[in-house]
Amino acid sequence: NRIRRRGIYLLPNLFTTAALFAGFYAIVQAMNQRFDQAAVAIFVAMVLDGLDGRVARLTRTQSAFGAEYDSLSDMVSFGAAPALIMYEWTLRGLGKWG
Repeated sequence: NRIRRRGIYLLPNLFTTAALFAGFYAIVQAMNQRFDQAAVAIFVAMVLDGLDGRVARLTRTQSAFGAEYDSLSDMVSFGAAPALIMYEWTLRGLGKWG
């Protein structure tokens, strides 16, 4: 049996990085008032988020770093980005109430 070293594995983290960048792209597009592109970017982040865990399990490259990195990516893509999109789309025009 070959012993696997602990470390940072590239393949699943590439999917996580792509999902993180899709979240950042959604934020930038929302700030530029391009809400359709922001929504598509969040959808792309959703697909990539679904793939990164499967790739990690299939290649047996799960790590504690990967789990934490995925949580960071999820926070940006599914927490901060949708909140900013909603603020820019509807709440900004309400002034202090928004």
